[in-house]
Amino acid sequence: MAAFQSYSGAFTYEGETYRWNCYATCPVYEVRSYAHSLPDPSDGRKWVRRAQSAGGQDFSILVDSETTDFSQMLTQITSATAAALAF
Repeated sequence: MAAFQSYSGAFTYEGETYRWNCYATCPVYEVRSYAHSLPDPSDGRKWVRRAQSAGGQDFSILVDSETTDFSQMLTQITSATAAALAF
């Protein structure tokens, strides 16, 4: 199995910016909560739905289309607006 690598990014949904990060054994291009609509994947990529452990968030993860099996952990999405207000 490949080693876990750190991936992070941001997206805007309905005018609010969200930041995401996760560790995965394959390249991750974007992460969205099930509550957010998914944009069409670019050529060569696909959305994969993943459930976190009991009580955690459920996610859709954008990966290469040839990816058939991978592991992810510590996946997180936070509102950049809420984080800014927390300081």
